[in-house]
Amino acid sequence: MGLSPVRKFMNTFPLDQSSADSNSSQSTAPSREKIADPPTLLVVDDDKFFRELAARALCGQGYNVLQANGAAEALRLAGATATIHLLVTDFVMPEVDGLELTRRFRTLHPETPVLMVSASLPLIQRKVGNLDRFVLVEKSSTFDVLLGKVRALLNQLSPLPLRAG
Repeated sequence: MGLSPVRKFMNTFPLDQSSADSNSSQSTAPSREKIADPPTLLVVDDDKFFRELAARALCGQGYNVLQANGAAEALRLAGATATIHLLVTDFVMPEVDGLELTRRFRTLHPETPVLMVSASLPLIQRKVGNLDRFVLVEKSSTFDVLLGKVRALLNQLSPLPLRAG
């Protein structure tokens, strides 16, 4: 039997031991030297372990990462944050799935790309419709695959998206 998606992801990302014992917060500071205006990513997943693991890994790459445990918290952060460069969200969550979150999020940040991470890709692909700047990735993918998708979406941004209104 293969590794679970979280185990596979965990085995492939470079854990920064200095942050391994820190408590989670809404915003996780980058563990590398500060770079001028690093892109801000919003990571949404009801699985606390996976969310924090992804946030630490992305922070280790120099991104500013906000975390939310579901749609309500994600939309609150989206409303309070002027610029979010990328939404990284799970599909299966209580109350509101990742596609509905994407649609609501886009009312606040209409140009922001979305990376949906899920173990339910066949189900999602039929429901995506005409969403643009939207990429799906299997939750069992390695961190390198996730990071590649993040970089590809961020490289498409020019100029950086600002919140509507």
